[in-house]
Amino acid sequence: MFGAKNRRRSAVQNILVLTFVSATLFLLWHYQLVFGIHTVKKIHLNPTQMRIIQTTGNRAIATVSLAQGPSRIVHYVWCGRKAFEFRHYLSVLSVLTFLNVEKVEFHFSQSPPVDGNKYNLWFDDAKKIPKFILRQDKKLENCGKDSVQQKIIKYLESEGIYVDENVILTRHLTGTDFVHSPVGSDLSSNKIVFFTKNMTKVSKDTSCQKPEEYVSAKTTAGCILTKKINPADILSKPDRFSTLCRKLFYGKEATPKPVQSPDNLIPKIAHYAWIGGGSISFMTYMSAMSALNILKVEKVLFHGEKEPTGPYWQRLKKDKRVTHVHRDIPEKVYKTSINLPKQGKEFIADIFRIDVLLEYGGIYTDTDCLWVKPIDDLRKYEFVTGLDLVDRSPFPTTLNLGATISKKNASFLHYYREGFRALNPDKPASPWCILGCMIPYKAYEYHPESVYVNNRIQTLCYEGGCHPMWTSNYLDRRVSHLTGAPYNWKNDSYAIHITYPTPGEYSDENTLRKSKGLFADIGRYVLQIDQH
Repeated sequence: MFGAKNRRRSAVQNILVLTFVSATLFLLWHYQLVFGIHTVKKIHLNPTQMRIIQTTGNRAIATVSLAQGPSRIVHYVWCGRKAFEFRHYLSVLSVLTFLNVEKVEFHFSQSPPVDGNKYNLWFDDAKKIPKFILRQDKKLENCGKDSVQQKIIKYLESEGIYVDENVILTRHLTGTDFVHSPVGSDLSSNKIVFFTKNMTKVSKDTSCQKPEEYVSAKTTAGCILTKKINPADILSKPDRFSTLCRKLFYGKEATPKPVQSPDNLIPKIAHYAWIGGGSISFMTYMSAMSALNILKVEKVLFHGEKEPTGPYWQRLKKDKRVTHVHRDIPEKVYKTSINLPKQGKEFIADIFRIDVLLEYGGIYTDTDCLWVKPIDDLRKYEFVTGLDLVDRSPFPTTLNLGATISKKNASFLHYYREGFRALNPDKPASPWCILGCMIPYKAYEYHPESVYVNNRIQTLCYEGGCHPMWTSNYLDRRVSHLTGAPYNWKNDSYAIHITYPTPGEYSDENTLRKSKGLFADIGRYVLQIDQH
């Protein structure tokens, strides 16, 4: 009888010792997870503690395998062919910011495709991160819910964290962020779940928030389930979600502000790119005269390998402020060879624009752009330009540098020129606006503090209609002065950029003098012709 009691007492003591040891090990692991302190290299937990899974709809979002202690490997599972967007890049940045990870493994069958306009290049940015490791798996080409979950389990056989590409972490996660439930539970509950073999739920459910929920909530679940966003969506908004995204992308929560230096003003030198020589048109003559008469520039420089010709050039040369500056066409831009007949004058002009502004600073003007308002209040900024009218999706918008002012050696020009490295040597100018509109916009996304995008620097006129670029629906070409949009051409913008076609009023000076209407009024104004 006493032997039986001793055996029962011994068994109870053994259970208590085992319980104490297990609890101590768990507390040590949890202390490391919460505080990020790795005093113990590896903690062997109970093998029944397997993984953490968060899901949304029918897709898993975040999984952590705990078999070997606190995990430091994050896994992404990329199914099929789809664009790697800005939100996916933010997801990776949030993981690197809020989880003390050793590496991020990206499992894929085929690399995410790049759109024809080359906007979604975020995957290239992710690949530059040393901890971002590519793992190709051909079996992921056609994957559904079940196969994804099987892959997750396979990738997490040792340890790891699975994060869905649409999830952005908002803070450092701890063990208290997760819910305990049995393996095999439904994965369609949009919850963070800690899976074990034998345990039941022991804490409250936690779900990822939508961006609007995160903005209004006083607390955070630790993650946001995002939809499509771009840097333009978060650049200047003061809300909580935009602030978080700026912290992840730009490294600081504050809205980037363009640099101002009132003591160092943009020089009053107007620049034109003149490629291939030839006679200048009346439109180009009016543009140069608008710089002289309205902006009161000190110099007007025409840059090119041949001096302009024709009667209007002879007129301009009578003003000592106007001159031609010889500039050879470059043979190469990084790896791309230059061929004028193949790539066109616009391609060369985009290169000239960067070079002359780096060298001189000043005012770059397309030959179809007329200045109607002095720019003195803008000269304190380092670089100023405006938006373009054309929808070039998936770009949220693009820049139009036809009316641009810049200080000498402005930092934005260096960022802009660096973007030329992404050119395809075989198709460098297809479409031509890649250099003049899209590449500078990408530079703006990464370095918004280096450029002041002023929507009133120019009004873009296209197919007879002048479009107010400062309205929310400026990309809608149906909105113009022809359809009743309010437009005061003398005060609403600094320049009138008549992209296509050249108005008939501008065929020559005699025609202009006889014409009436908006374009005739603008032309007479910049030439200072007596309208009476």
